[in-house]
Amino acid sequence: MPSAYADSAMSPPSQKPAKPDSPTLVFVDVDNTLVKGATIFMFAIEAWKSGYIKWRHVIPALFQQRTFIRKGESPKRVTSTRERAQTLVAGHSVADFDRIAEVAWRRSIAPKVFPDVLETLQEHQKQGHEVWLLTASPQGLASVMAHDLQLSGAFGTQLMESDGKFTGEINGDLLHGPLKEERAQAFAAEVGADLSQCYAYSDSAADIPLLSLVGHPVAVNPDATLLAHASRAGWPVMWPEASGRSQSGKNK
Repeated sequence: MPSAYADSAMSPPSQKPAKPDSPTLVFVDVDNTLVKGATIFMFAIEAWKSGYIKWRHVIPALFQQRTFIRKGESPKRVTSTRERAQTLVAGHSVADFDRIAEVAWRRSIAPKVFPDVLETLQEHQKQGHEVWLLTASPQGLASVMAHDLQLSGAFGTQLMESDGKFTGEINGDLLHGPLKEERAQAFAAEVGADLSQCYAYSDSAADIPLLSLVGHPVAVNPDATLLAHASRAGWPVMWPEASGRSQSGKNK
């Protein structure tokens, strides 16, 4: 694994042998973990450039993107993200969304992928592990990212559709916080994975339930609350070089 970990002694632990038919799953948060910033806001910029949405939808996204990078998640920002996603897609073509998602990935999101985090995920793949994105971003956008990065797949927020258009409603709720834990647990049961042998990577205290679920949790670019929790629990902490942050946890 790369040396981006806070301490060389905190590199991911050696894995105990698992049953031959038991996959090792790696669950990866996206925003501020794999990618610097919030992907839905990057999508918003490209959607505006493509005429998919109006500029008035973009201005709040720009300010929230800066805040998200500097301070991470908060309940208020999570609620805002849900409302933003609903506003962006309501009444619009699913096919157009998919097309713009491809453009947003290539132009705006892919350049902001943390190289050292991606290298870590590729090391997992070399070991035969399945790497799955687990994100509040829309499923269509998450799938584009996973496909292009040649990962196993993605679990994202499901946006409801009718007659080829988005209704503006979310199927259930944002895939966030405890819902990530539930999704990971259900998927592990579905494929027969031993969660004690699985991994999870996240930057947010909201994902402590997910990180606590697996045997190998890693805090990546953690917010202050997650950093404190990881320190108490003895979890590895990884600081992507491009994040502009350090072991002190101080924001740039």
